Amino acid sequence: MKHIVLPRNTIIGKDILEKIPGIAAPYESLLVVTGKTTGKIAGNKVAEILGCDTMTIEGATDAEVDKLGKWIREDAITLAIAVGGGSIIDATKMAAYNTSTEWVSVPTTCSSDGVASPIASIKTNGKNVSNKASAPIALIADMSIIGQAPYEFIRAGVGDTVAKYSAVRDWKLGHIIKGEYYGDYASSLSMMVAEVVLNNVAEIKERSDMGLGCLLEALISSGAAMAIAGSSRPASGSEHKFSHAIDMLGGSKGMHGDQCGIGCIIMSYLQGEDWKRIRNSLKTAGCPVTAKEIGLDKDIMVEALLKAKEIRPDRYTILEHIKIDKEIAENAVYNTEVVQ
Repeated sequence: MKHIVLPRNTIIGKDILEKIPGIAAPYESLLVVTGKTTGKIAGNKVAEILGCDTMTIEGATDAEVDKLGKWIREDAITLAIAVGGGSIIDATKMAAYNTSTEWVSVPTTCSSDGVASPIASIKTNGKNVSNKASAPIALIADMSIIGQAPYEFIRAGVGDTVAKYSAVRDWKLGHIIKGEYYGDYASSLSMMVAEVVLNNVAEIKERSDMGLGCLLEALISSGAAMAIAGSSRPASGSEHKFSHAIDMLGGSKGMHGDQCGIGCIIMSYLQGEDWKRIRNSLKTAGCPVTAKEIGLDKDIMVEALLKAKEIRPDRYTILEHIKIDKEIAENAVYNTEVVQ
């Protein structure tokens, strides 16, 4: 049996925060969850509109999730409203899942597909761990706020979305070799998400209404693909394992989506796919396409590729399939010009 839960309401537009009371009306006890910066941007305003308390958290960690869960239980919160970026949304959805509480997503950036997905990335013992959580009952995306975010958040969203190309191919490989479940609809939706963004990178770079709307709708659709599949498989493969490996090795000066975008270039090369198109499109969007652009060198890139296969060993990808070694890794980063 599969239980697919998608947002019941998705509202996208400019200056639409006033729409939130209509979503929250059936609920007796509300709590706005936000961060220090995002509170100033939109969180405090949402709390004022709703006339409810605000909880400010610091990132998506086990400690913050537990703290939020305790507040939800003690105050008998029936609806949590996450106002912020990826970490605020992930922490809220995880706490909501743990307490069987419904929640609303109010993103202030479009940097990842976590805005509508049932998967939460939580830092546990210093490592980012993907956890099953719950999808929001509603999503309110105010483009007048999202459009003002620094471009680094927008380009991260592009990288995270384009990464679906290598992720879906890894998923199909896992199905062929390991016999794991593979969903044609969820995979097709995820590939369409990547294709639409690739075809609109120039508009996204210009921050046009069409471009940003396209990116946001793609991220929401990616979340839907995960909900339909019942896992993050349509959206996360070897390129995400590579990004997590970079984080474990000390991180880079780029965001998660930047690392996934570069990872997608490398993985597409290893998969025998058109990595040049991906590289060129990411470059057009203003995304980093070299190790140097995110502050890393060849040795770290190679080490991350080798370490990536140790992350989520249950998730079969091209890295396990080709039995990647140092020679393969070095050739991949040089041949794709990730290292120049």
